[in-house]
Amino acid sequence: MVAMITIASIVYTTANSILSSQSSYTSFAQTQTNNTQQQQQQLQSKNNDTNRNYEKFHANIEQIIGHIKMAEFNKNINNNTLAYNHTSHPIEEVLSLVTIPISNIDKKLNDSYFKDLYTLSALVNPSVPPSSTSTTKEAFSKQAQSSIDLSNAVIKTVIPAKTLNTTNHNATVIQNLLNTSKEEYEEGVKDGKIVSMLEYQDGTAFMDRAYFLFNNTKSIAANGDRQMISKLFSNLTQGTLQQKNPEEINTIIDEINKKLAEGSTSSSSTTNTNTTNQTMTNPSSSSSIPITNANATNTNNVNSSSLSYISKIRSLLDQVVSTYTANDTAKAKELATTAYLDNFENIEKPIGKELSDAGEQLLRVQLRDQISNKVSLDEIKQTISEANTVLDKAENILK
Repeated sequence: MVAMITIASIVYTTANSILSSQSSYTSFAQTQTNNTQQQQQQLQSKNNDTNRNYEKFHANIEQIIGHIKMAEFNKNINNNTLAYNHTSHPIEEVLSLVTIPISNIDKKLNDSYFKDLYTLSALVNPSVPPSSTSTTKEAFSKQAQSSIDLSNAVIKTVIPAKTLNTTNHNATVIQNLLNTSKEEYEEGVKDGKIVSMLEYQDGTAFMDRAYFLFNNTKSIAANGDRQMISKLFSNLTQGTLQQKNPEEINTIIDEINKKLAEGSTSSSSTTNTNTTNQTMTNPSSSSSIPITNANATNTNNVNSSSLSYISKIRSLLDQVVSTYTANDTAKAKELATTAYLDNFENIEKPIGKELSDAGEQLLRVQLRDQISNKVSLDEIKQTISEANTVLDKAENILK
């Protein structure tokens, strides 16, 4: 699938007037609504109960978040073209699919969501004259976070909490994201090479969202297969980094989906009979919804476990330096990925959003990108030094 620049260009020729006044935006939004009314009616005819199709709706919003995160990644490496494509994709491909259920519950939120996503895209739109702030990474990151926050608000507003926090719901959303990522990845990679960076990034972004949701739904496969699924996700990440053929990636995804189906069924039974011992996590929030009060012992256990992860991350980063020094970039990237995916993600919640975001940017984005681009060893060491500073601060919080 190729980004439809024509549609986006039409939208953005009016971007300045949209952003300059609320009244002009309202007029624009009404025009957009009229233009897409027929398409929305067709969508409704395919699903007479659109507002209750929560799993697909949730997956669509997660796709938008994936696009936003990938746009921010590209903006941070000064690739405005890909950043723009990732911000226009949600508008062109996904937004019309979620408008009806949002409007039926909260029209004001729907209008705000439209405006926010258009504002984000305007910051990297080549047809809009840049302002004093529109091209800065800081301005873009701030607006990207606003769009992500609104996306999470949309999820919580449309989907009832009792549905959002169920094992089967989240497992199905994960499967939906993974199946969509198959299609994107297949268009992005051929014969072990990236043939479309946009589609390749789409595929990996949706896989990341699926893994994020899995990590934040602790009841999935709670009876035994959780570690196996985590390992499969790790293999999936490694496979995409190595640009393995889509057939190999699809095999891993199929196995994850199989384990998710098995795990969600068994976990649902456990949830119904033993809810007093479980904690469900809201995927659209960094905080959990405890069913029982956490005690000091649990807190100490979490902190002790988190400190162990930090120690492991430091060791892996040391190995990144040694392998990169030996010109083994493939191994260095694998170690960097393991440091983030299998370790840092496990401490994000207890250390708080600010440090989590900083660590994610350094480990998931910056370090891996530098290894891929074969930058100087000094640059690698500098990034690792900054990551260790984040870990120092995290340790102080946890001790």
